[in-house]
Amino acid sequence: MPALTAYDASAGPGDTDREARFVEAFESSSREVFACVLSVLPDRSEADDVFQDVCAVLWRKFDEFEAGTSFTRWACAVAFREAKAHARRRRRRGSVRLDEAALLRVEVVRAAASELLELKREMLTECLGKLSETDRALLNEFYAENVTAAEYAQRHGRSKDGVYVKLGRLRRRLFDCVQRGLGGAAK
Repeated sequence: MPALTAYDASAGPGDTDREARFVEAFESSSREVFACVLSVLPDRSEADDVFQDVCAVLWRKFDEFEAGTSFTRWACAVAFREAKAHARRRRRRGSVRLDEAALLRVEVVRAAASELLELKREMLTECLGKLSETDRALLNEFYAENVTAAEYAQRHGRSKDGVYVKLGRLRRRLFDCVQRGLGGAAK
């Protein structure tokens, strides 16, 4: 995935907070945004170019983003529109890949998948809250801090195999909790 480089670097000193908020939000959703572009434009090189354009559009429109809502959902909607517009322009030049109906079907599937992912994230947060502080600390060290099982075991006086077993149980508990929270329908 290309790096985030296409934003208005001429922002003044008063925009430092805005820029920090944008970069933080964008970094956590850039993979999904790029995937939206790729869903419309499967050619990687073309998708890279359009992704850079999308970055610039997201930066320009960042003031339109409603705080407290899903930045990923908003950014993906913008990315999809930009990629679709690019595909339309390309089609007018005679290079046809997906027609409007196919693009609409792709958007419906993408939006549904995005909504399901958002629901799963919310449910996972809720399920994490039900774990003990010790279990949350283990997951945080392992996933957020990228500590290996061997490092964790050494730090906490446990066996590496025991850490793997504990992680497996926690993952299973979280999976089951999320499934129950979603009514078991979204696997």
